[in-house]
Amino acid sequence: MSTTISPVALATMDAPPVLNNSTSSMKGDFMEVVRTGAAALTQQTDKASELLSAYAVGEDVAPHELVMAMEQAKLSMQLALEVRNKLVDAYQELTRLQI
Repeated sequence: MSTTISPVALATMDAPPVLNNSTSSMKGDFMEVVRTGAAALTQQTDKASELLSAYAVGEDVAPHELVMAMEQAKLSMQLALEVRNKLVDAYQELTRLQI
């Protein structure tokens, strides 16, 4: 009795936005990166909330998909908080500079 094992497909994820190093195109790119990151964070938290609500009412939701979506949303939130903390630290450092 021989059965073949099918390979596991990796989940596809959207690539994070790539920053250009040229200073002329960086002027408007920062806000676009922030907007894109905020939109992705909102999308991930909404997806996790929808899966959790569906699981809570008894719909057919795979538990591993729910846990993965919640962990992804958690990690995205942690990243957003760390970026915010770095921006606040940089701003505070700039305000302490003496000209």
